Amino acid sequence: MSRPKYVAIFHANLNYAFLVPENYERVIRASYEVIFDGFAKHPEAKYVFEASGYTIEQMAKVTPDVLEKLKAAVERGQCEFMGAPYSHPIMANIPEEDGYWSCEFAQRIYEKHLGQRARSFWNPECTWMQYVPNAFRRAGVEYLTLDFESYMTSSDKDYGWVERNRTHDMNWGGHLPWYDLDPDCKFLHRPFKNIVPGLTGMCRSDRLIGKYLSYFRGSTTIEDFTSNMKKWTGSKKEGATIIIADDAEYCGTAGYYYVKYKGDYSRCFEVDPDAAKRLDALIVGVLKEGDLVTFIEGCEASEPVEEPFFVEDRMAWHRTYADAWANTPEARGWEPDLINMRLEYKNKYQPIVEAPENEEKFKDIVERFWLHMTNSANSDGRWPPPPLVTCEFNRDWVQNEIDTTKAVLAELAEATKGYSLPEPTEIVVPAKDDPAYGFNFTDKDPSDIAHLNAYEIQHAIYAAHKKVDCPKEPYHTDGLNELAAVFDELDARGQEGLRPDALAGKFNKSRIDVATND
Repeated sequence: MSRPKYVAIFHANLNYAFLVPENYERVIRASYEVIFDGFAKHPEAKYVFEASGYTIEQMAKVTPDVLEKLKAAVERGQCEFMGAPYSHPIMANIPEEDGYWSCEFAQRIYEKHLGQRARSFWNPECTWMQYVPNAFRRAGVEYLTLDFESYMTSSDKDYGWVERNRTHDMNWGGHLPWYDLDPDCKFLHRPFKNIVPGLTGMCRSDRLIGKYLSYFRGSTTIEDFTSNMKKWTGSKKEGATIIIADDAEYCGTAGYYYVKYKGDYSRCFEVDPDAAKRLDALIVGVLKEGDLVTFIEGCEASEPVEEPFFVEDRMAWHRTYADAWANTPEARGWEPDLINMRLEYKNKYQPIVEAPENEEKFKDIVERFWLHMTNSANSDGRWPPPPLVTCEFNRDWVQNEIDTTKAVLAELAEATKGYSLPEPTEIVVPAKDDPAYGFNFTDKDPSDIAHLNAYEIQHAIYAAHKKVDCPKEPYHTDGLNELAAVFDELDARGQEGLRPDALAGKFNKSRIDVATND
């Protein structure tokens, strides 16, 4: 049997709460450089370094020599560079269009400083809305980090009964009960294909990741770390297992650990002089048990699971919700500004400046609007929640982005003088016998029902009913066929139940029977 495959992802974010610019170099050298130098001593060990566009941009300004070490590690194939939205917004708390632009701005920074666009991306805090993967895919992303606990809570009724967090305003679910999970659970080790067409993902889990922080804080031994890792590898040792997927800053500094857990604001990003030794021991300890591979290699290490990926709207990692970031006083105070700025742009300027005949002329101002608009949603300017207080620098950074967005809107008002908005699109009321559903609920082939997730398959029920309600043929019969096929699939997924009136008592489960009984 081949050796287990492990994935280590170090998440770098210089937009971090309580990380002020005068400490950027300290953190880069104490954390990021320690990671690059530490793995360079073990060329057989691969790893993933993930950074936001803002982080790479600041590294290029503050420590270009450290950035060169990252580039060298990527070029020799030891390090996979993973991207993230430019200024670390919570993707579920912003519209899809904003999320795309933040990813696109990051990709441009990677092209400029690393010579390539990232194929894999980190989803900040793993927050979810059904449109979130579309934003990443539109920016050219092929591989995405996913959250195991969110998936299982959304998809397994027994698991969800134990682990579901019923309090959307709770900031961390770590103290809630844990489901007694089989370590061979395939969703821990195998990828999901076509989350949306062309996007593959793999799950990280708090069952493993929590040991990373406690190890570098000195409360977990290397023996405890590897013992937990071996437990969750499972007996089958199939696919790959993500063992690290958390803040790179904790390898080398205290991060904002003392703020978060001790209420001590004086020790932010305090340097850990033993970090290099700890990292070396961790690499050696992991290599004794298996191989360290990249995230993309982990995603390609086994056949994907058969099940489609589904997470309920607003879920996030640590068994909490995107609401935790949306409900802080700063978030609630700023959100009306963000909504009004988007509405002003969309109603007054977007139809003009993004029209095909004008897009080249207004390209610069359009991109400046979207850059500062998306930066205005930076997550760490509105974190942590009470009773802790946010950092003045992070708050000021976001407020400056909001003010700059407003200034760009004033420029747009001046630049578009003399232009007329297009005539509003006439609203067309569909005919009663129109069989079209009229709502784009998936980019997958909707007839490939086995690969529709829970959100998509429920929309498919209503799309089929639209045809059933149409008196025209073959639409009526086609709708019955589709409806029967959807309910056959629900039966196969263990969601048996009474069928709708269109089928109950009149048609059998078989599609053939449905088609020949009318």
